[in-house]
Amino acid sequence: MSQETRDPCVGSLQVKIWDMEATGERQSNFLVRSAMGWTKVIAWAALVTSLLFAVLNWHGWWLFRNEPQNLVVFSYPFAWLVLFFAVRTRWRLVLLLITIPALVLVGNGRWGLSEMNSGAESAAFQALHEMQSSLSASRAEHHQQEYPDALPSMNLSPYAQKYYRFEYIPRRLASGEIVGYIIQATPARRDCEFHRSFTITDEGRVFWTLEPRAATLSDMRYE
Repeated sequence: MSQETRDPCVGSLQVKIWDMEATGERQSNFLVRSAMGWTKVIAWAALVTSLLFAVLNWHGWWLFRNEPQNLVVFSYPFAWLVLFFAVRTRWRLVLLLITIPALVLVGNGRWGLSEMNSGAESAAFQALHEMQSSLSASRAEHHQQEYPDALPSMNLSPYAQKYYRFEYIPRRLASGEIVGYIIQATPARRDCEFHRSFTITDEGRVFWTLEPRAATLSDMRYE
């Protein structure tokens, strides 16, 4: 009857190798991972992301400028914060040294107020011209000498309707005949850093101002 015997030296050596591998893995993880557990990491990342949203949405500012579905963009800072809290201090510093220049490079010239407002202002400008063209076409089609008392129903872009309020102001003769008009477009919420107002005449001339009022014919004119 034969029985295979194990060399105790070989068994001891294998155990030592396993111990060294486990120790190396723990040391490697210890050098990168912070002492925070994953539950605490995710909780802190969620808290800081919520505070970031609260600051950006002060008085409803962010939600007015953006659509609710755009909230998905906050998943990026959340993921970044999870990584930030999951690593040790030295790696957090490295992460900051990489992230800050990248944000400056990517955001340079893209996140200014003028760039953020350009879409809403362009929509208002286009809506004014659509109204003026519609009134002129309707007047010519019906061979009328005067303009209507009120704006006809029009399908303006949702962008223009959300960010601007439009007012039709007819110009009358002493007889009551409407011989001209202006249409004013003023920001719906100036507290959200929308400042530019527009006014268009029946001749198609557009004037604008950054002052907190409707634009008048004495303001700057778009050429």
